[in-house]
Amino acid sequence: MTNHRSVARHALILTLAMTLTSCLSDSDESATDVSLAITSPISTSEMDTTDPTVSLAGTASSDAGIYEVSWSNDRGGEGVADGTDSWQTNGVALVLGENKITVTAEDVAGETTSQSLIIHRESGENGSVTLAWNAPTARIDGSPLTNLAGYKIYYGRMSGVYDYEVEIDNPGVSNYVVEDLVSGDWYFALAAYDANGLESEHSNEVAQNII
Repeated sequence: MTNHRSVARHALILTLAMTLTSCLSDSDESATDVSLAITSPISTSEMDTTDPTVSLAGTASSDAGIYEVSWSNDRGGEGVADGTDSWQTNGVALVLGENKITVTAEDVAGETTSQSLIIHRESGENGSVTLAWNAPTARIDGSPLTNLAGYKIYYGRMSGVYDYEVEIDNPGVSNYVVEDLVSGDWYFALAAYDANGLESEHSNEVAQNII
């Protein structure tokens, strides 16, 4: 009986047709009673944006009382937030790529604590990649492949981790344009399948950076 890997491997050739991830929160773990939380624009740990600026908001507290909340961007820019126990910033400028925004709360005793957000600003213009391949003609055991039925394109933002899939149910197709790709690194692999639904192993992986 033919097994799951019975469809032959085949080449995947990448041709680029050009036409940003995270948000990391970490606290200063010095032994103080100052607390700080960033609650807006997100309270989770990941964020991408195409906006040129971002506004932050949150809370801070200390037994001694909060003196000031300030922010800085490692790509340039710094300032003092409006408010203390409940604070906000407006119009923090972002450059394309990675921006590490650090917010620091200082109490009246001079103790501080900080949290940072890593925000990727994307260009706002999505790109595309054209994939092209050669159809397989034989199975792994060398026997002819006579019932090729189609292909599956697997792709994602991490090597070997494919969160997206496109099925092409036409064995005569030998190229496909993957569209609506945000800026950053993308990874692609291809598999073929026969009329019985038996699918090949993934092809070699190819990568492309979308600017």
